[in-house]
Amino acid sequence: MLRVAGFATAIRAFLLPVITGLAASHPRVRVLIREHEPAEVLALLAADQADLGLTYDYNLAPAAGNPAVNSTPLWTARWGLGVPAGEPAGDGTTIEVFARFGGHDWIGNSRNAADEDVIRTLASMAAFTPRISHQADSLDLLQDMIAAGLGVGLLPYDRPTGPQVRLIPLSAPPVELRAYALARPGRLSWPPLALVTGLLRHASRRAGRAP
Repeated sequence: MLRVAGFATAIRAFLLPVITGLAASHPRVRVLIREHEPAEVLALLAADQADLGLTYDYNLAPAAGNPAVNSTPLWTARWGLGVPAGEPAGDGTTIEVFARFGGHDWIGNSRNAADEDVIRTLASMAAFTPRISHQADSLDLLQDMIAAGLGVGLLPYDRPTGPQVRLIPLSAPPVELRAYALARPGRLSWPPLALVTGLLRHASRRAGRAP
């Protein structure tokens, strides 16, 4: 039994297809899933309540090194700024885009500080302090909040948006989410853990998103 704790996007887009394949190729490998944000994942690994952790950080808000885990890079994904569809798209650098929305409310993540760290870093470069008024963990809920006019927030660029949300590219500097597979030192020699980690890495390369 392999216990996996990770964030929802990694589970939905990569882990579930791997598990589906395992049912045919390795039917004796059983995977248990728990959905958690990175800090929660690290706590579960430290308490030996998870064998494999799926976490993320951002290029503009890198996670601190942790000698208690081994980290395997999986994939990267570009992110943009989600705004109400009625807002003009406009051109410009990431800093110029942020500056245009400096007077808006902003929506952060309720369970992970990295999103807000990115927002605050870029806002500082654009010479304003963001008013982070709302928080949401679910990307679907975040879109609904943007569509309702409650604020603007970061969204993955490869995820479809509804008709009431416009996604503005952030390219200079880019905003990139970086996903990792984490395990405690020495545990990757365990065949089920090595197998699933390898399959996740292969799926990342096949999707063209491996770093």
